[in-house]
Amino acid sequence: MAEENKKHFIYKKQFPEWKSILDRKGKKTKDIIKQAVFVLDTNSLLAPYNIGKENIEEIGKIYKDLISKNRLFIPEHTLREFAKNRSLRISDLFTNIDNMLSSLPSIKRFEYPILGELKSYKNLEGTREKIIENIKDYKKHLSELKEDITNWNWTDPLTKMYQETFIEGIIITTALTEKELIEEYNQRIEDEIPPGNKDKSKENNGIGDFLIWKSILELGKKLNKDIIFISNDEKNDWLLKGNKKSISTKYELVDEYFRYTGGNNFVSINFNTFLENQGLDIDIKEVFNQLEVLFEKSIPTKYTLKNLKKISEAINLFLIYRDNDNNYIKERDFNEYVNGFKGSYKQEYFETEEWLNLADYFIVFDDLLTEISYLNNEIIYQNHRMKKDIRNDVIKMVALCNEFVKRYSNFESLI
Repeated sequence: MAEENKKHFIYKKQFPEWKSILDRKGKKTKDIIKQAVFVLDTNSLLAPYNIGKENIEEIGKIYKDLISKNRLFIPEHTLREFAKNRSLRISDLFTNIDNMLSSLPSIKRFEYPILGELKSYKNLEGTREKIIENIKDYKKHLSELKEDITNWNWTDPLTKMYQETFIEGIIITTALTEKELIEEYNQRIEDEIPPGNKDKSKENNGIGDFLIWKSILELGKKLNKDIIFISNDEKNDWLLKGNKKSISTKYELVDEYFRYTGGNNFVSINFNTFLENQGLDIDIKEVFNQLEVLFEKSIPTKYTLKNLKKISEAINLFLIYRDNDNNYIKERDFNEYVNGFKGSYKQEYFETEEWLNLADYFIVFDDLLTEISYLNNEIIYQNHRMKKDIRNDVIKMVALCNEFVKRYSNFESLI
């Protein structure tokens, strides 16, 4: 009964001061932008990986100008998330180039000796040789490009711009201890207070959005300023949505910032809107769409999720009906589903707003399914040979399958 009663006053926890609801005089975003302080989210730091060096330099100039006016800040936790996900961006770029190298066509010889005396036949062969030579050059340059990326280390154009632009004074954090943060975060989850309450099932970095939010609150109070959060994160704990489209900043956040800072405004805008307001016309999403065409990404929408669902169903059936005669995953297309998942999740999700929230799950699923698939194939093989004791393999596979089911259940709650 006591547990049930906790929800009776949940609105009071979410909006503790009724007066602030009536007192807050909202400003339009276009009016807030003129004097507000900007705070960058992780996905805004990663977004310029989709554009060229010239545009990166232009963004750097905007950042330097805002920093000189004390109007740009970055949460400490945002930098850590950038470091974690930057390497994945570089890896994806390398993979795309590698895939392009392996997918270049070979030009077959059109061999009909009887046509040898015809001028058109000779011209055809000459053109074929030129194409082959051009493809060789193209492959050479792609290989050189791969080598250059390999040598980037931490000197890629975007990271280098950040290193030259961001200074210690713009990095913000919260004054609370880890213990205090965990206690408050857990209480907010119980009271369903955003942000971060939607990430409660994440095993890694579930507290990330809350850490960024606490940094924003403390900065706003210190500066006594309106704050604009630059983020492409469209999760429900940051934004109010209708028909899956973003409408406005979540009112719980607006109200909490108003109360915490003594009457200031908080609003979240996406990276493109920020650039437009700074006079830079770069459509990050459009550039990414062009890249998709270049690399011929033709993975069907949500192909990753379809494969994961099929994998989960197959594993659950195995766990339910497992006995001495049913000691392996019998779904005949299991390996196809696993390979489909492995081949699609980065291409389908890597450049999306969902990546930061789902990456840890995808990487763990990849590792688990590699082991499960290997053990399953080994058990099937040994069942036919009947020469090796496979009980330990079965026990290990059951443990891995149970781990997959547990993590997949958490994953489903996020999507």
